[in-house]
Amino acid sequence: MTALRDISQLWAMAHVLVVFLLLFEPRRPWRPTIAICVSGAVVMSVVTLAAAAVLGVPPFALIFFTCSLPSMALFFWISKYRNGRFFFLFCLSDTMCIWLIQVTSLLDRLVGGEYAVMFAGRLILFPLAEWFIWKQLRRPYQELQRKLERGWWLFSLIGLLYYLMLVMVSIPVDDPMPGWRGLLLLLLVLALMPLTYISILHSLWRQMRMYENTRLMEVQRKDYDALCQKMEVGRIYRHDMRHHLAAVEGLLQQGDNGGALNYVRSLSGGLEELAEPVRCANSAVNAVLTAYIVQAGNEGCTVETKLRVPETLPFEETDICVILANALENAVHACQELPEDRRRIGVELELTENQRLLISVENPWPYPVAFGPDGLPESPKREGHGLGLQSVKRVTEKYGGLFRCQWEEGRFLFRTVLMPPAGPAAPKETRGPSWAAPVVWAALAFLLAMNLLPALADTLEELPLVGRLFLALDWRTYALIFGGN
Repeated sequence: MTALRDISQLWAMAHVLVVFLLLFEPRRPWRPTIAICVSGAVVMSVVTLAAAAVLGVPPFALIFFTCSLPSMALFFWISKYRNGRFFFLFCLSDTMCIWLIQVTSLLDRLVGGEYAVMFAGRLILFPLAEWFIWKQLRRPYQELQRKLERGWWLFSLIGLLYYLMLVMVSIPVDDPMPGWRGLLLLLLVLALMPLTYISILHSLWRQMRMYENTRLMEVQRKDYDALCQKMEVGRIYRHDMRHHLAAVEGLLQQGDNGGALNYVRSLSGGLEELAEPVRCANSAVNAVLTAYIVQAGNEGCTVETKLRVPETLPFEETDICVILANALENAVHACQELPEDRRRIGVELELTENQRLLISVENPWPYPVAFGPDGLPESPKREGHGLGLQSVKRVTEKYGGLFRCQWEEGRFLFRTVLMPPAGPAAPKETRGPSWAAPVVWAALAFLLAMNLLPALADTLEELPLVGRLFLALDWRTYALIFGGN
């Protein structure tokens, strides 16, 4: 039966790597990254098993020195983020896997310790956990990593403390079962760890939403400042209008009709500068467009707009602003590298009768653009570049829409279509990963395990203070009451 134990250990160690890579973002392409990770995992696993055999100790007792520390150095070397984001992810993935290892090991010990339950549990639970991470956690977590830069070190410290606590209270596979105090301590750590991580992720998610709202407010503030400047210039024009009229009257009295005409034309040009460059009923969209049109004008770019947007849209304003801001920012940056006579940007927004929002941004670009497997242009490898289109893609997928970038005949075309939400309007706040269902399923699994494993129920019912609670959850209690034996 020791073969099942060793296979279980190898299976768990391999899936520690899988869990980490599901949330990991490398600074190299994925193919060499995976090759490096698999090679490192094989070497660390062989070293761990060899050292355990030589020293006569369980492999789990050496895993911190032979796997955790070396793998941390390896992944830090190939990671895109070399700061608190990396260390938090490392602690998160390791503690998640150790949690699964301890749960399966504890269940196996409670039914006899023949390693069959441990093997079957890890064989099932690790793929289920990875499926949940891929479907529910991966995309929101990677978005958090891209957008948030602060707070990671504190959360990394919390993750490190939980990792050390799990290592200290963990029960090695071949060690005898501890007393009720040791078992209670282990159960408390196993219960508190997922709750703490859920709280941390929700806190990070709220920070990201605040970041997006702050960005929108900053754009609106710039638009407000530009409007105030125009109002001030308009006030000055109105104040000086009598002087201008006197000047025109003087030119006409002198018979200088051409001079008077030129003077009126100069006044008209100044008044045109006071006009808003964008007329859009929706205030948030208007703020973003105005801010970037002003920025484009400062760079010598001509912006042509076609806007058919009502005051109220069936989408979150922050999501629309994310798309517009990133598309216009990329277009302005591209125009900066072109001669002034070619700096033109075309913007089109339309809400169709079936409530689909069409967004199009076009700018000249004479050089062919290479696109990656995800359909996005392959951008230069510099910090922060290329993340904007990732955010646009996320927003488009949120509404089940279409997003496409293409290059043709010296033009770069940005197109996206947002489908209307199922309800009358988009939700006011994007929700983070839903944890209610996993918590309910975990509670049901615990209740089922307790009643299928009498040894576990007996151990829990002997605990002081909380033993009566577990006794109430034991089906045998009601069988004795109502069955009469």
